[in-house]
Amino acid sequence: MTTVADAPEMTRVSRPSSAPPAVTNEHSRRRSIHISDQVLIGLLILLAVLCYGNSLFNGFVYDDEQQILQNPYIKSWHYLPQIFSTTVWSFVGAAGTTNYYRPLMTFTFLALWQIFKDLPFGFHLFNVTLNAAVVVLVFVAGRQLFQDRRVGWIAAALFAIHPVHTEVVDWIAAVPELEVTLFVLLTFWLFTQLDKGSWKLHLATVVSFALAVLCKEPALMFAPLAIAFEHFVRPDNRDTSLVTKMRRYVPLCAVAAAYLLLRVALFGKLAPVLHHPKLTWPQAIYSGFALVAGYTKYLFWPAPLSAFHVFHPSVSPWEIPVVLGAFVVLIAGALILYLSKRDPTAAFCIFWMGVTIAPVLNARWMATNVFTERYLYLPSVGFCWLVARYAVRLWDRSSASLVAWPRKLLVAAPAVIAVLSVSSVARRNRIWRDDMTLYSRTLQTDPDAAIIRSNLAGFYFQNGDLARAEQEWITALAGKPDNVVTMNALGELYTQQGRYAEAENMLKRAINDKPLYGSPHYNYGILLQKTGRMPEALTELGRAVNLSPLSAPAHRWYGEALLQNGQLDLAESQLKQSLQLEDSFTTLQDLAGLYLRMRRISDAEVTLRRLISEHSYDSQSHFQLGKILEDAGKKEEARHEYQAGLTTDPANAEARQALQRLERMPVGPTSTTR
Repeated sequence: MTTVADAPEMTRVSRPSSAPPAVTNEHSRRRSIHISDQVLIGLLILLAVLCYGNSLFNGFVYDDEQQILQNPYIKSWHYLPQIFSTTVWSFVGAAGTTNYYRPLMTFTFLALWQIFKDLPFGFHLFNVTLNAAVVVLVFVAGRQLFQDRRVGWIAAALFAIHPVHTEVVDWIAAVPELEVTLFVLLTFWLFTQLDKGSWKLHLATVVSFALAVLCKEPALMFAPLAIAFEHFVRPDNRDTSLVTKMRRYVPLCAVAAAYLLLRVALFGKLAPVLHHPKLTWPQAIYSGFALVAGYTKYLFWPAPLSAFHVFHPSVSPWEIPVVLGAFVVLIAGALILYLSKRDPTAAFCIFWMGVTIAPVLNARWMATNVFTERYLYLPSVGFCWLVARYAVRLWDRSSASLVAWPRKLLVAAPAVIAVLSVSSVARRNRIWRDDMTLYSRTLQTDPDAAIIRSNLAGFYFQNGDLARAEQEWITALAGKPDNVVTMNALGELYTQQGRYAEAENMLKRAINDKPLYGSPHYNYGILLQKTGRMPEALTELGRAVNLSPLSAPAHRWYGEALLQNGQLDLAESQLKQSLQLEDSFTTLQDLAGLYLRMRRISDAEVTLRRLISEHSYDSQSHFQLGKILEDAGKKEEARHEYQAGLTTDPANAEARQALQRLERMPVGPTSTTR
């Protein structure tokens, strides 16, 4: 009888000569069964979907709103050149300078928007599908690396259920992690096939690597991985000439060099922004070792999971996390040297983990959330391969034992871990379902996360709870006094409450601290407008538009101020630009009112019909259109519009009087436009 534990044995392919033979016996071989690759892949896909299926009904959270809902780049193919020639945050304007160049992320959002618009289900479906594809590639590439399907499959299954991956799959804006891992694994699998000598394989490898670096910067680290694999891991490396080896990986190095030159050409330097300039180089080095300790811990014990881990710089080499991190680095280096001759594939896995995590260890370059779980998605591939490698080896050696309990333990322990992991992933998915849940749970684990607290305050503000919003923003600003986003938000809140002196103080602080940030300028312009300082308001709102030329709200508020100031032509231009960037009910109303004021009746009618088609509940638009039709003598159409408006505003006296007038009006010409 074949046990479940024996099933994964699945007919291995021959091992590379550099790897020691597995300890097996004839009886175990006779009991092994063959499972097709299609079945194994199907099981992995099923496992990946089982883990993340309940994330499909989550909404847009965290940065998703700005990166997707407020991003004009993804609304039109017109912005394709900007997507590939600017940084990922350039759409916000002058303040969007960053080190992140990820055109494939924005291109992905552009493509998904054309299909799903603002439906989050489609974006989550893409993430879940992409994660399943990555799981399959972990299996395919692992099988090729170890020449053992069991290692590849177990590694892929572990990767699928590892809870540390929940942030990547659940958060739409984390799609670069999924994409870069997909293309790095595909590049690696293609690279392992290059000994077949096909020019098509060489071309596919280069193209795949080029796509990987356009997904995210850490893809560059595949170049040293390829060199290490070629010289130390490939089964025929001792019998292959140096020229042949270089012919395989030099094109990848050329792609990496071209990418670096492209960054310099586009942005003037490799990394234009130093996010933590106050962090000294010794502190950055100490913090790097502390980060190594933290990431190692989360590979083995992924708890507590959090959307924002507060970063505390290390200032001494003797801090416990720094010492632990240094110890991990020393052990990893020693293991690589020890295993390089005895088990080069295992040494390669350790090297994979270290090389792919290295780019995010320099805190001076990183954003505010220096330590974050999503950075482990690509490095954890090596971890899963390594665990699977020695799990299979332990299984094979246990087959020689006359005692049955070692194998039973090797089946029971992973089964329990798998159940707990899948359950943990499913529960974690629900925490990402909406902003309120995500921010509240994050503050439970990281109460000092001022940025998350500020975001929570924004949620309260949008839902009309101004008191709680103010309380959270004040607390957030106390925790991070230099956060201009929080200053700007408090300024907007105080303006709305009529606390103009406090609002002006906050907005001026925000402008002084970050003068290129457009939002405080237009909020200050609104404040100036409300306090009767129109010339200053127009200057400030014009400055906001110049700093954030793709901001629909900035154009709208500037247009409204121009309209109030009687500059109708300029107001029309600003309102139309706002409308091109974002389909807004308020902007359409402003534009319709502008046309009525300018007596451009035909333009007003077109705008009002659009308003009604998109917002049929708006009674005012129905009444305004009814008046236009009434003046044109189109009695029946006018009656229809007045009656439609009265369904949502039944007490409107003017509309009722208009209907009475229409009863006395002789029948006029009938419109052919409806």
